[in-house]
Amino acid sequence: MTASTDTHTASETTIADDGCSPTIKAILFDLDGTLLDTETLSDKAVLLATFGGAIPPHILAQSPMSNYSIPWELKKQLLGLRGAEWAPIVIDYAQRHWQPSKGNPIRFPDAMQLWKAWEDHLSDMCEQVDACPGAKEVVQAFANSPQQLPMAIATSSRYAGVDKKRKRHEEGMFEHFQAIVAGDDPAVKNGKPAPDIYLQAAKRLQVRPEECLVFEDALSGVKAGKAAGCRVVAIPDPRYTETERAVFETEGCADVILNSLWEFDGRPFGLDVNLSSLRGTTTF
Repeated sequence: MTASTDTHTASETTIADDGCSPTIKAILFDLDGTLLDTETLSDKAVLLATFGGAIPPHILAQSPMSNYSIPWELKKQLLGLRGAEWAPIVIDYAQRHWQPSKGNPIRFPDAMQLWKAWEDHLSDMCEQVDACPGAKEVVQAFANSPQQLPMAIATSSRYAGVDKKRKRHEEGMFEHFQAIVAGDDPAVKNGKPAPDIYLQAAKRLQVRPEECLVFEDALSGVKAGKAAGCRVVAIPDPRYTETERAVFETEGCADVILNSLWEFDGRPFGLDVNLSSLRGTTTF
């Protein structure tokens, strides 16, 4: 993958040359890692849930667990998945990498126990969650733009978790959303990368999926948006290598790949929103 500015320019040219693309009539956002920086808290909750609330010394002595982060080789497998899908991956990793070299082996929880414990630990912390860089600004820019497009959140999190995460971010962010579709919504039969959640989000905004622009940080979410027929802006985790970032284009077919929401320029999509021109000057 070339530098972000090069990728963005190439994507703009492709979009601008496509005279058959429908007009964008709605904006759909992923939540965790896209609008809210839940990943740090999520990592700590994973460790606490895996070890029954007390992380053993032999784990805390290792990096990055010493900072309550999980290894990137594990983390990147979990991004965008629902709990029932990522919990078995964590347990398998723990069995292979986190058993002590001496003494009795650790008895790890099963997948459902891990998921439930993770939710409980995260619930205790999630009111502390910060917004991702540029998240509030891009939401407000869309809300204040001449087009005033409807917006929705499509998240793999459950509704109960969303309710807690939004508490510090109601003003200036969540107040602008017309719909929220969570991973435990009865209408969402299959999690990302299946298109279900984005199809439902578009339906609730009463627009066609191909008239929606999706913002996603995870490859599974990018694939979900494209499978639904939407156009997709990807903002991958900065820990991805250039080779790994390239997969968002080659496999995910993202229309634009950014380093941050601050880089978003909506003009190639026919949208009067250019966040890069607002940085450092906007107070909202």
